[in-house]
Amino acid sequence: MTGADRAARLRRRQRLFLIFTAVLCVAYARQLLTSPTAGQDFRAFFAAATVSAHGGDPYDWTILGRTEDALYNAPIHARPGDPRYNDFLPFPEGPWLALGLQPLTGFPWQVVYPLFAGVMLLAIAAGAWLVLLRLGWPPARRRIAVAATVLSPIAFLNVFQGQVSALVFLGFAGAWYLAGRGRPVWAGLVLTLVWIKPNLGVALPLVLLLLEPASVTRLLLGFGGGSVVAFALAALALPGVLWHWANELISHWRAVQGTQPDVASIHSLYYPALTGPLKTVALVIVLAGGAAYTVWAVRRGQQARARGLTVLLLWFALLPYVHSFDAILLLPLVVFLLGPDLRGWADPLTEVVVWAFAILPFGYFIGLRLGFFNGFTAVPVLLLLLAWHQRVIRDRPRVVPEAVAA
Repeated sequence: MTGADRAARLRRRQRLFLIFTAVLCVAYARQLLTSPTAGQDFRAFFAAATVSAHGGDPYDWTILGRTEDALYNAPIHARPGDPRYNDFLPFPEGPWLALGLQPLTGFPWQVVYPLFAGVMLLAIAAGAWLVLLRLGWPPARRRIAVAATVLSPIAFLNVFQGQVSALVFLGFAGAWYLAGRGRPVWAGLVLTLVWIKPNLGVALPLVLLLLEPASVTRLLLGFGGGSVVAFALAALALPGVLWHWANELISHWRAVQGTQPDVASIHSLYYPALTGPLKTVALVIVLAGGAAYTVWAVRRGQQARARGLTVLLLWFALLPYVHSFDAILLLPLVVFLLGPDLRGWADPLTEVVVWAFAILPFGYFIGLRLGFFNGFTAVPVLLLLLAWHQRVIRDRPRVVPEAVAA
């Protein structure tokens, strides 16, 4: 087979992927129009904003539970067992989310949810554009890649659940782009968006410092100053709430001791099958092994870009509490493996990773289970880890060259 034939086959597979992604829109529309659980996480955010708008504590489960029931169950007379019944969800996100939604609490949640989902979709599109720009993708391919990202199952799950992982992604992407453009103080300020969901984003400042080592001091200055201002504003707007938020975060970390749905990290491959002290022992062993591998892999990285993205991947893969919609943070790694010229698509494992992210996240969404296993996005995450090890960590000479942002 000639090189031209191989290139033609590669282009056909890429077109097939884009067609498949576009066809998924039919399934998305059906779920959004018919599912009674659309916007489930957003409803907790909206209820928390309603509580804070009335001077209450959005982290008080009693008050929040009553508010959620009044907003979502009482108007339609839904009771437990009714598919329309809204189960109580706590509010672990940062208080800034509740404060930001406060001006919209005068409208019905059914009106605010589509607006909120649209903003999150725009955040994903903007974040993807900035990542692709930073990694040197040409304009035509950049537009196609952004469209594919927006139409991906990961983006849809963010919209369907009404999640805010998109804001963390945008904060990281924007900070990386600004740091690469010689504006590290502004980059640090933008990076303060990670505090909205710290269990996902607390490692991102370290990732950015590894990606842009020449700007460490000014990045830290911007991030530290922005964080101080953000926490001061929250303390003034909702006195005492920061302490309650910290307690809520600890409660969520403790929740890893139970079975969690749709966990997208490698822990879902074994953790739900264990019981008693063995669960904790296994968790500690896996985390220790993962930390050791992270140190080894970072030391092998020849480029700042490879080292920073390695930490991002291992942070995500080793988090005990991370879901499918959070996997939008892994887009920079997939983009890095594909490369601006898309040569990475010729690597079979990389192509399998791309298809796995386009298909497997729906496993949990449509109710599939394999015994104890229901975290189907953990499979593409593990495949991505294997591809990254093979092409970036093990085969260091073949790392994609550094690209300059346009």
